[in-house]
Amino acid sequence: MMRVILVLVLSSLLLACAGDDAVLLGPQEWDEAHFIVESRPSPIRRGMTEFIVIATRGKSRPGVGFVISLRASEDREWRQAIQDGYTGVYRRAVWVEDPLAGRLAVQVKKKDGTETTLYFPFPAASGES
Repeated sequence: MMRVILVLVLSSLLLACAGDDAVLLGPQEWDEAHFIVESRPSPIRRGMTEFIVIATRGKSRPGVGFVISLRASEDREWRQAIQDGYTGVYRRAVWVEDPLAGRLAVQVKKKDGTETTLYFPFPAASGES
């Protein structure tokens, strides 16, 4: 009997962890670096949403040494992402007002002062389904 209950509990935990496919935005390139963005939750909804920016150089080297800031609306302030070690992964939760027609702005700065802003339209905004 205990085994049956244990199997049922583990099965429901696994089902709770299984969710929608991850939303991937990009890739985009700047200064020989490639940037892809994932969202949590997926699909993107109105409210606080965590975005994970993955930067790589070349084929597989981590894109480190950047200062990454995010915002999902022009009327919001930039929010600096936290670098996850030296893996080329940067994370930050920002407010998403319009998940259907919005886009994520990713400001990328290098130590030498050069910078750019990359724009990643949300899937519904870019016509993807």
